[in-house]
Amino acid sequence: MNSPDVTTILRLLSDKSRVNILDILMDGRAYTVNEITSFTKLKQHTVSYHLKLLTEAKLTSVTQYGKFRYYSISDTITPELFEILSNYSPLEPTKSYNQHFTKKELKQARTCYDHLAGELGVKIKDFLTSENIIAENKSNSDNYIVTTSGEVFLKEELNINVTDLKNKKRKFCINCLDWSERKNHIAGALAKAILDFLIENKYIIRNSGSRAIKITDKGKIFFKENWHIILADN
Repeated sequence: MNSPDVTTILRLLSDKSRVNILDILMDGRAYTVNEITSFTKLKQHTVSYHLKLLTEAKLTSVTQYGKFRYYSISDTITPELFEILSNYSPLEPTKSYNQHFTKKELKQARTCYDHLAGELGVKIKDFLTSENIIAENKSNSDNYIVTTSGEVFLKEELNINVTDLKNKKRKFCINCLDWSERKNHIAGALAKAILDFLIENKYIIRNSGSRAIKITDKGKIFFKENWHIILADN
């Protein structure tokens, strides 16, 4: 049996423009070519070319809605690969105030595909474990279980049904190493449900064309009073 040709993926990820496109899609949303172009300094035909290569390699997927084609991350393997590589990659030097501010935003709170990362993501994981809402799975230290009291908390406080989440065809709650904090946040179905809850209640707001997450004034009060999380203003 022939070995997988990993050089194909490595060649794709060696191009900064393609990595930039993947980084945009790492916020978990789907975008058109025009939208992706507006977030970059690339020409539209160049973005289309890169997306064609990424889609052929199954790193991204495309869905047609009417006359528009929407591109997104193809599955949960791509963001896991992207985050792992981020942990072993050197940080680019800051060349402007805008870059410095963007880095601060990303460090504080960002999406990692469909869950929260950064300082906020790590502190949420710490809150869930310290309050015994989730506990380490003794048979697999990278996985978490929800405790009995945790199920009650998630249902009553966040309207999250743990049984429904466990029935989804994906990992339930796992460690994900945070490249900026060098600590674990959580990923999986539970982490996505928590992100959805926070967005729906306007405790956090997504930024266009960036994975950075803005914490609203309402959110700062919620995190401080309910989850004992305090984050400094950027």
